[in-house]
Amino acid sequence: MLIGFSFKNFMSFYEENVFTMQASSDTKFSELNTVQTNYGELIKSAFIFGTNGSGKTNFIQAISYMKNLVLSDLNLQSKLMYTKHFAFQELARKIPTAFEVAFVMNDIMYEYGFELLDGKVNKEYLYEKKAKRKMPVFVRKSPDFDDITLSKEMANVQNLIQNTRQDTLFLYWANGGNNKIAMNVYRWFEQIQIFDTNNITTYPTLEYLLLKKDEGKKNILNLLKTADTNILDFDVHTPETVINEFGLVPDINTKHHFYNENWKASGTLSWPIDFESSGTQKLFDLAGPIIDALEKGKVIFIDEIDSRLHPLLVRFFVMMFNSISKNPNDAQLICNTHDALLLDEDIRRDQIYFTEKNEYGVSQLYALTDFKGIRKNSKLLKQYLVGSFGATPNIREHLMSTSFQEVTNESE
Repeated sequence: MLIGFSFKNFMSFYEENVFTMQASSDTKFSELNTVQTNYGELIKSAFIFGTNGSGKTNFIQAISYMKNLVLSDLNLQSKLMYTKHFAFQELARKIPTAFEVAFVMNDIMYEYGFELLDGKVNKEYLYEKKAKRKMPVFVRKSPDFDDITLSKEMANVQNLIQNTRQDTLFLYWANGGNNKIAMNVYRWFEQIQIFDTNNITTYPTLEYLLLKKDEGKKNILNLLKTADTNILDFDVHTPETVINEFGLVPDINTKHHFYNENWKASGTLSWPIDFESSGTQKLFDLAGPIIDALEKGKVIFIDEIDSRLHPLLVRFFVMMFNSISKNPNDAQLICNTHDALLLDEDIRRDQIYFTEKNEYGVSQLYALTDFKGIRKNSKLLKQYLVGSFGATPNIREHLMSTSFQEVTNESE
């Protein structure tokens, strides 16, 4: 499970920004929306609100960049080292871009992070915590491999230190050398799922279907029927002559009732999934990854979860994660959204984050719990819409001036 993520000097974020899934002292909806671990109480879902261009997507891009760098091969790592630092400050290119993630896997807490500067790994470190004791696994204090120190738990990869170039992560070599701790960290990055809902394809769901076969098909059909898509069934054909990243290209058809002149079902009609509405296609795209996350207790990040989806469907997804029966393995959902009505749903204050950009183009991520004096029965939706928490478009003055101009023109 994800405990927290921090980063700085990446895209529109200049200063350090901290995101945490650690629960506050609030007890509201704790039975459904949180889970107890040996490292504290964690929330199962979190929601990031903000205006267009405020940095919501860049937050998702930050964790995506970290994942991609960790999982890349050596050649791609060296290219990715040149990060997208903050562009509108002359000092930004002179200070490191930093990432750190904390998570629990196999009942052990890990903290892994690194700093990048001028295409090199400025720092890199890995800590593990069992019960209350936090110990370094390895620490890298400069780009040079001579500045990497290992704990006894990494003795089996001691000889790989000298292979570590300035523009590659030591974690890559430790994982390749079959060090168990490094492999756990690597596996966690492999399991987190990150989706831009405006740019996903049917392949994640297809992969789930092929792995799960009949069971997976049943689960996805149940989810589609819940959304009243009128889809009875679907067929997946995999022509062997066309190859893609999954080894095949799907031909997915959906089946619907076909009616006679009296509107009695007389058969079925099958057509390509591309003929379905964009909302149905998006629902199908997300179905496999969401069900897979719930089944395996994965962490899933979704950019713009409410894009092309009915608000009730978004709430259904949220309910699935904030549930005991639907989410028995404590999967976590982190998403950004414009759907302010979620603030009136059964979610806790510590599940709500905002992004806002200042006059210098600097984005800031902050939590609702940063505000004092918010009561348990506060009308969060109303307070948000009137600007009490920021992260809303500043259109009042524009509307007032526009209205004044219209009245002036009409009176002439």
